[in-house]
Amino acid sequence: MKSKIYFTLFVVSFVIMGLEMTATRLIAPSFGNTVYTWGIIISIFLIGSSVGYIVGGYLADKANIREIMLFIYLFGILSIAIIPLIKTTLFPLLESLSSTPGTTLGVLLLYLIPNFLLSVIGTVLMKDGIGELASGKVIGSLHSASAIGSVLGTIVTTFWLIPWTNINSIIGLLAGLVYLTNIIYCDTKTKMQGFLLIIPALFIALPFLLVGEKSQDILLKKTSLYHDIYVLEKDFYQGREGRFRSLTFGNKTTIQGMMDMNQPDKLLLDYSKSVWEISKTFSPESKEVYMIGHGIGTLTRKFEDTNKNVLVAEIDKEVVDVSRQYFQYNGNSVEIGDGRKILKEQKKRFDLIFLDAYNNTTQIPFHLISKEFFELTSEKLNNNGILIINAIGKQKGDLLIESMNSTLKSVYPYVYIYGREDGKGIQNFTIIGSKYPIEDKKIKGHNLIKVGKGKVILDSDTKLTNLN
Repeated sequence: MKSKIYFTLFVVSFVIMGLEMTATRLIAPSFGNTVYTWGIIISIFLIGSSVGYIVGGYLADKANIREIMLFIYLFGILSIAIIPLIKTTLFPLLESLSSTPGTTLGVLLLYLIPNFLLSVIGTVLMKDGIGELASGKVIGSLHSASAIGSVLGTIVTTFWLIPWTNINSIIGLLAGLVYLTNIIYCDTKTKMQGFLLIIPALFIALPFLLVGEKSQDILLKKTSLYHDIYVLEKDFYQGREGRFRSLTFGNKTTIQGMMDMNQPDKLLLDYSKSVWEISKTFSPESKEVYMIGHGIGTLTRKFEDTNKNVLVAEIDKEVVDVSRQYFQYNGNSVEIGDGRKILKEQKKRFDLIFLDAYNNTTQIPFHLISKEFFELTSEKLNNNGILIINAIGKQKGDLLIESMNSTLKSVYPYVYIYGREDGKGIQNFTIIGSKYPIEDKKIKGHNLIKVGKGKVILDSDTKLTNLN
């Protein structure tokens, strides 16, 4: 009997976490995929669990709990089964809300009830597993106390600690809190026990002492809600002397943007040169420009200086602040938020949409390369408008690049990919989606290339590991 309880409890717990991991997939296409999205998802799941543990503890002591469980299971399964239906029918009505209230209400509608009912089931199963050794109320109360602490830990860390200080300091602070509970809980009766109690105190200092690479060219090192931000400067780049200042997200091999401070208007990186040349070549008369991803503001400033109406979506406010303080950006074209959400809210149409956004240094957020997103870009483009994407990958055998190619072709009649024609190694591709045929013109440093066919990416897709 106990083996069945253990197995059932395992499966229930598995399903709860499985549901939580699906949340961002259903929420992001409608309300964006920010750090606050996860903060809201986790908090609501833990609140549902807290209430479920209390109710489950109360019910576990009932004499007719077996009969009650039949109904709980029934409604639990139903509440999970209708999640896609709720997403399809109610989310279109919610999308007029801004990101935070929209995400909150969306997660509540989709997940609160199934998470609550599964938590009730889990508590009752624990009572059955323990038998008469403890009451259901005690078990439920203990779980509830744990979950409430998790709620506060999630909220305080997400909305206060991360914006306030760096990651190492947060880890040190959390280690200190654990040590505090160690002192409260443990009695020291012998010298050896006292010695073992003192040793962990030494470990608390480690996160504060551990620092990154010490280098004279590090002008700034800080942690934002999304990135480890580094601003570096050196006097030599690709055989030339100058004051070359760059932005990275803690990865030396991937530069988010670079500027020669002695020639701030000159484009240095190949991908930015390619995007600029393609925009001038294929959309010379463009006036309305929408960009996802600001970086150091090089291309934003280029478009602004040519008297175009530019709107840039940048998810990380700290990146915009750095572009102003260290890279001479002084425009007012940037709006903070998720690029898909902001684009969806626009009433006007654009001549050019440029996508240059990454979760880390290599992966584009999944909801910005799905068929539904490309349909949104097509809807927001004028008839003669074009979509430009900066993508990183390999020409041959790259499942993600091939899938992006096929997904774009499922929406845009004409898709063009520019890159190095040697097909070797990882490189930057400039991908164009257009509603009309574009004359094949040479772009300096790039050639028109072909990639294989892949799977069409949908918002609900989870099969490509690159997107998970």
